[in-house]
Amino acid sequence: MNNKGFTLIELIVVVVLLAILAITAAPKFINLQDDANDAVMLAMKGALKSAETLIALKIRLNPEDLNANQNRFTLDGGQNIRVRGKLADGRWNNTFVYLVDFADIGQVSSNNCTDESLKWCVRQRGQNWFISRGFATIGTGRGFVIFPLGKNVNQDSCYIYYMNQNDTAIPAIAQPSIIGIDLSDC
Repeated sequence: MNNKGFTLIELIVVVVLLAILAITAAPKFINLQDDANDAVMLAMKGALKSAETLIALKIRLNPEDLNANQNRFTLDGGQNIRVRGKLADGRWNNTFVYLVDFADIGQVSSNNCTDESLKWCVRQRGQNWFISRGFATIGTGRGFVIFPLGKNVNQDSCYIYYMNQNDTAIPAIAQPSIIGIDLSDC
């Protein structure tokens, strides 16, 4: 009689080989942490855009809440935010910190996000930073970049950016703000 089955040793070898393949290959296909961070960054970008649009509409509806120089706007809660061209100014601490509620975020003065008490860092960026990334016609306004813990804003393309292009509160022609995201090194 000829038995055509697998021995216990052969089955164990196959199971071990499959386990080794699963251990080495699964992390390449299933990277939930990076996917979650990408989703959070996309949500942050949407929140920045919504906040900017909401403030622009509030300024149009309530121009009396602008100061005489038209560079500050009083929110319903009494906070004064900076504006340029009747759009939210590109300063984190003077403007967006009052407009969006992001957890575990803080402004840093370094290009590296290494503060373990934060999950996200914000760095002010000027015109040259944006021009070096392809925005050749940008004005002389202000901007900031949000990037995750462990990243370098100048070396890693893993950030959200906001730039108000206007140089003054009352430009002759108001330029739209630039809001974007780069996830290529996340």
